[in-house]
Amino acid sequence: MIKRIIYIFTTLLMLISFTSCDEDEEYKTPDQIATETQAEIMECFVNKDKETLKGFFSEYVINKYPDIDSQIDEAFNFLDGEIVSYDEPNSSASGPSDRKSYGGDTRNILTIKNTEYRIVFRGRLTSDDEPERIGVRCITVINMTESNKYANSDSKKEECKIYIGDPL
Repeated sequence: MIKRIIYIFTTLLMLISFTSCDEDEEYKTPDQIATETQAEIMECFVNKDKETLKGFFSEYVINKYPDIDSQIDEAFNFLDGEIVSYDEPNSSASGPSDRKSYGGDTRNILTIKNTEYRIVFRGRLTSDDEPERIGVRCITVINMTESNKYANSDSKKEECKIYIGDPL
């Protein structure tokens, strides 16, 4: 009788452990998703991978900005050479589960010409009411070498940025 109880208990433990492990390995927090997205966006800039970068944008942005391909080309050309180094991405997600926003930021991006850039993305991770808005809304590339020359109120500071998608 004791052997049978041990057998049943062991079998139940194995079933529970097998089913719970699969779920835990697949689950990623919103912050983890934001970090991965920022890292993948950086890889697209390093490799000049326009198609993969375009795939991050929401259906809404793709439809609103039919010139998204040329915006991406302009952003790639905005960098004054190959990227040689950059910091680990910072990222976050916030908001209720039915309308969660996310974003990321990579700083100290240096090119072969020693120009410093920053790349930021913003988007929506979930949107129950507007599913077409799920995805990246905007990617901003900032030339920090030039931007640091101007005060925040100086209109020339805006010339040091380029946007892909919807900057609002």
